[in-house]
Amino acid sequence: MNPTADRVEVDGWRLTLALPAPVRELHDRLAEFVVAAADGRIVEPMRRSRHARTFQTQFAAGTGTPTSLFVKVIERPRRLKGLKRILRGSPARHVVRVTAELVAAGLNAPPVWILGNEIATGRELLVTPRAEGNGPLHTLAGLAGAVATKRAILRALGAEIARLHRGGFVHGDLTPFNIFIVRGEPPRFVLLDHERTRRSFFLGRTRRQLRNLVQLGRFNLPGLSRTDRLRTLAAYAAAINSRDLRALARRVNAMLERRIRRDGGLQEVIPPAMIQSNASV
Repeated sequence: MNPTADRVEVDGWRLTLALPAPVRELHDRLAEFVVAAADGRIVEPMRRSRHARTFQTQFAAGTGTPTSLFVKVIERPRRLKGLKRILRGSPARHVVRVTAELVAAGLNAPPVWILGNEIATGRELLVTPRAEGNGPLHTLAGLAGAVATKRAILRALGAEIARLHRGGFVHGDLTPFNIFIVRGEPPRFVLLDHERTRRSFFLGRTRRQLRNLVQLGRFNLPGLSRTDRLRTLAAYAAAINSRDLRALARRVNAMLERRIRRDGGLQEVIPPAMIQSNASV
């Protein structure tokens, strides 16, 4: 994050704001708005896990066009996970660092506008604008009648995952929710949620990379056949110069079957409630 970014303190939160020009002059009001969202005073979380809550809301200044924001609140871990955080450092600051590295490598990730920590509790927050694009990967279900478009997107996706891996990265949670499609010629993608995205070192690198393909494959995406999935894998294999697609497919399939057995079946894609707030500041 830019060292010249604004720093403010609001309701016990220390915030660092790196805002684009159109909203920079509103940083005080935006900071107050974000803290209210993080505390659940504006909108209910659209996604909740054991370690974080994610809110989607809109910030509007007067009569200006509302800006869609995602506010992620990372809870303070306890016991062993607390020790891991001490060893690994702040997950929110990690997102800032790895986002900058991804962009420098020519990959697409949403910019972090606001980074914060709550002084009393150790909670952290991240604020990003809504990713550009037509929607997350599971919206491919709506392309059942556009076969050529769907196939082009799936092939481009395989090549994009390969590009991520060739750049030395492994995504921590490569699910359909965390890939936004930007339709065009060629299709492009925006990768989200980088708390666990890491540089991949040599030892165990291939297995960690293939886990990204398993993370995608464990979801039941309506309208996608086994052949469609193979198109993505074939494009990935070609982009990493794999000489044996069959061997790669067998290895991914074996890993996927173990994951499906552990999960009790394919995971259904149930989009989180996209709760919009009409609040404006």
